[in-house]
Amino acid sequence: MKIRSVRAITVDVPIARPIVMGTIRYTSREYVIVEVTTDEGLSGVGFGMSRDAPVAPIIDRSITPLLLDEDPRDTERLWHRVYGANLLIGQRGIFMRALSAVDIALWDLKAKALGTPLWRLLGGYRTRIPGQMAGGYPADHLTIDDLTEEVADYAARGFQFVKIAAGNLGEDTQRLRAARAAAPTQRLSYDVHWAWRDLLEVLPVVRGWDDLELDTIEDPFPSDLSGHIAHLRAATRIPLALGEDYIGRWAFGDLLRSGLADLVRVDATTIGGISEAVKVVAMASAHGLSVSPHVFPEIHVHLGAAFENVRTVEMTDPARDYETLYRLFSTWVHLDGGEFVAPEAPGLGVELDWKTVEAHQRV
Repeated sequence: MKIRSVRAITVDVPIARPIVMGTIRYTSREYVIVEVTTDEGLSGVGFGMSRDAPVAPIIDRSITPLLLDEDPRDTERLWHRVYGANLLIGQRGIFMRALSAVDIALWDLKAKALGTPLWRLLGGYRTRIPGQMAGGYPADHLTIDDLTEEVADYAARGFQFVKIAAGNLGEDTQRLRAARAAAPTQRLSYDVHWAWRDLLEVLPVVRGWDDLELDTIEDPFPSDLSGHIAHLRAATRIPLALGEDYIGRWAFGDLLRSGLADLVRVDATTIGGISEAVKVVAMASAHGLSVSPHVFPEIHVHLGAAFENVRTVEMTDPARDYETLYRLFSTWVHLDGGEFVAPEAPGLGVELDWKTVEAHQRV
């Protein structure tokens, strides 16, 4: 079996209303879609957010030439070949998003070639995985009552893990108390999206949240401000979820040795693909820590089904249009109440609707 082509497409899918995440604002979601095709007619797909960066051109220029005529089942060898050849421009950032999407496509293809769902190929631990519903994004037209209704809806639908996005720090105590009242027994988390900068502003506010019994505060400061993270870790008993902005096993090694993370955040679409994600999950396990992947349930359900220490699989509610990737699939993930059901179809177990993909293709 040999790779005959690698196709990388950028798609831009509009959202119903702007999404605010700290200082970041989105009016659409841009994704890169990768299809790897073999001489036997078998293909695999991978995908991830491009964040308005030239991920597809990097795939075309810096990755595809290294894959043609290679056996796609040799995922570890191909990962190191691509990573090593691009070391001077890689290691973090845009290039790793490109490598991730390609690596995911190769794993999808390999599992399809073996006729098994990816999670069984990776390990096979369980068939049902708790879901974490991420929402509560602030917007000018939304009120506390809107947040209460949204969180209560997630709780009523059976989600035991619920997360709301940070807004203005001065208003978020009220927002968190409303969310806690709406979901009194749920594991409630608060996602800062790296928006905090001033430790002296943050500490007095966070110290007033102890009675809320938050599950985690997620990504409070950028990883570059690890000193601030350490001070916050010492000043509150609320656990910290860290790692979404870390890339590669080496960066995660530093994070795990620091002892700052109570819960490890992993994103296979940025970290280096499935090949790198499974290594970081194992590293976290060796440190006695659980993992919570960042959205992309189409991919991360396989980590959750394969490994014991993957605690939840995150998603956003399609009805609320926070993420729009789901629109590109003709077959999507399966939920039963607040849990994901591991797919039985070979590979990722999801199918892209190529007409919809091409309709949103950015030229």
